[in-house]
Amino acid sequence: MMMGDMAAVAVDLDRLERGVQLVCESVGPRRFLVKGGAHDHWVDLGANGARPRCDCGDYTWRDRDCKHILAAMLHEGNQQVISAIGPMVARLKQQPQR
Repeated sequence: MMMGDMAAVAVDLDRLERGVQLVCESVGPRRFLVKGGAHDHWVDLGANGARPRCDCGDYTWRDRDCKHILAAMLHEGNQQVISAIGPMVARLKQQPQR
């Protein structure tokens, strides 16, 4: 895996919470089909420090790293995203039951 050449990503815990529920299918080098939401989305994690890209509106219109990108990065084993799981779980434990 090529974790070292990946650009840093801001891990939004709300997006990560939704992203861990998605399913990623590898369709090529650093490219994924992400399923599990209302629509399937294509994610390209890029190479040599390129910024990850997704075809969803959250990424396209808000210029943010979306839940699909976080799901693909988690699937690939990105340490920054994996490290954010602990704080996400701690935050969820503090929330009242839904």
